[in-house]
Amino acid sequence: MSDVPEISSLLSSDEALQLAKWDETRLRELLGEMHASELAELLLSCRKDEERSRLIESIPDELLGEAMLELPEGMQEDLLTDFDADEVEEVVEHLDSDDAADFLQAVDKGVADEVMERLEPSDRREIEQLMSHDEETAGGLMQAELFKVRTGWSVEKVLQVLRRFGREIENLNYVYVVNDEDLLEGVLSLHTLLFAEPDVMVTDLADRDFPRVLAGQDQEDVARIFEKFDVLALPVVNDLGELIGRITADDVIDVIHEEATEDMYRLAALSDQDDLAEPVTITAGRRGVWLMVNLITAIAASLVIAQFEATIAQIVALAVLMPIVASMGGIAGTQTLTVIVRGIALGRVTFANARRTLIKEVSVGLVSGLVFALVIGTIASLWFPDLGLRLGAVIAAAMMLNLFAAGLAGALIPLTLKRLNIDPALASGTILTTVTDVVGFFAFLGLATLFLI
Repeated sequence: MSDVPEISSLLSSDEALQLAKWDETRLRELLGEMHASELAELLLSCRKDEERSRLIESIPDELLGEAMLELPEGMQEDLLTDFDADEVEEVVEHLDSDDAADFLQAVDKGVADEVMERLEPSDRREIEQLMSHDEETAGGLMQAELFKVRTGWSVEKVLQVLRRFGREIENLNYVYVVNDEDLLEGVLSLHTLLFAEPDVMVTDLADRDFPRVLAGQDQEDVARIFEKFDVLALPVVNDLGELIGRITADDVIDVIHEEATEDMYRLAALSDQDDLAEPVTITAGRRGVWLMVNLITAIAASLVIAQFEATIAQIVALAVLMPIVASMGGIAGTQTLTVIVRGIALGRVTFANARRTLIKEVSVGLVSGLVFALVIGTIASLWFPDLGLRLGAVIAAAMMLNLFAAGLAGALIPLTLKRLNIDPALASGTILTTVTDVVGFFAFLGLATLFLI
């Protein structure tokens, strides 16, 4: 392992790594000692396609699949276009069923179909079942490898079978108890099994209330169940209650990371597919769509300002102060929006408690508005003594109105989008910015026209 950092440092140094000079056997040994995530980082750090291709050829088949699945989707798809059926088959043989399904879905469909034809019938059935589910559901996350026993078995028999076949299953934490129809009856932890008396029946020890998920449940629901019950794996059942797979904690960690990244990107009006590995034109195109939407909303705010051109021309101080009102509203609204969107994603904000949440956020907006209205009113009065208290009162009132609107909009917009089955993280930010800008400018300039002209 001592030589592994040397490879990474060479790849990131000013002198390009001349992989052709490395002995093939030694390079494979070094790469074989690395973790799949480290190999993915190594592939990402390559600055030339030929370096990356050389590394891929040298990574052992038992690690290549996992390493490729760790890469961003854009790079993953580009690299897998060069894989033929023989290469894909060699990689798939070393993957768990869920990873094998993901890998086959990432390669060319013709290549995937050819590989599927070569698989053993039992393996093919398992992978076909996994590929039939949506990727963002429990069925898309699950793997077929698990350890299940019949209700009539004793602890002694379970342990005998476990010693014989269990070592082939990774992350084995639970034994699943099913009846003759494969209906899930309960779940038994290995800890409980190891310390039970040999002649005890597993049905007497199994936890019949152990949480389970339906194959069609959304992956966000799955993540919440893992968090709520603090388990290491969840059984997946179909609509009849038959055990068809399990989801392990390592897969859910990936889901949590993906969902958090997706929400963060969308709040910034970015595509959830936006990453550093994609070509400039693709990334610019995706971002440009939302920049165009933002341009339109900015023009709408500018049209509001244009209605008060005469007022601004007479009182130049308004041009100096009006960005403060809009900016404070935008920040306050974003704070509320972030809390609400995150609460919806975690299931803590629902339509059942929406009214209470709305009242709280509006109240926070009013309190903040009152405090900062007094602050900015005092500052404006001292800054522009010719207008004095009148200007201070106008900007204070506008600040209160905009922070109230920011709290209301920041809570109401994502809840409304959720009701319309639109992802709240996708469009809330753009709508909120429009509301706070328009309300802020209109309130400040409108009040100034009424009381200062």
